[in-house]
Amino acid sequence: MYTKLLELVAEIITIDDSDAILVERFFEPVSCGKGEILEKENKIAQYLYFINSGFIRAFYNKNGDQMTTHINCPSGFITSFNSFVTGIPAVDNIECLTACEVLRITKNDLDTLCHKSQKWADFARIIYEKSLIYNEQRTNDIIALSAEKRYLKILNDNPAMIQNVPLQYIASFIGIKPESLSRIRKQIIS
Repeated sequence: MYTKLLELVAEIITIDDSDAILVERFFEPVSCGKGEILEKENKIAQYLYFINSGFIRAFYNKNGDQMTTHINCPSGFITSFNSFVTGIPAVDNIECLTACEVLRITKNDLDTLCHKSQKWADFARIIYEKSLIYNEQRTNDIIALSAEKRYLKILNDNPAMIQNVPLQYIASFIGIKPESLSRIRKQIIS
């Protein structure tokens, strides 16, 4: 259950056995069902999730519509980040789009882990930096790329998302209506 997280860590920093043991101490394995809400809007996010398998999205409600802001897959982290970091109620929800296997950690345990191990603190900082870069690129893509190019980028960068996530959520994620995504997909195929 901890292998994917340890492999991700090993891609970024070198850890020893004592650092690896901390994973089992602080990260709790959890199985989640399709449609399960892991974190709810208007409540403080309790956990940061590392996805071993499955797809999870972040969304908020706007005028009766669900607006998908993130779709994460293995080996990624997800939560209502603003709430998790600041301790204020979340404005979004975290939902399993498929059955998922995750490792979860509380904010207090994450802080303790980073205090106990400089390597884990370095890893957390690097992941945070990568997240900032990803979010900046996503914002730039929303502004600069057409809906078709945003869809093609997902198709190219993450084909598993296209195969496993309902198109209505992908449409919302790229900022268009499902009907528009259907037209784009038809144009690409023909």
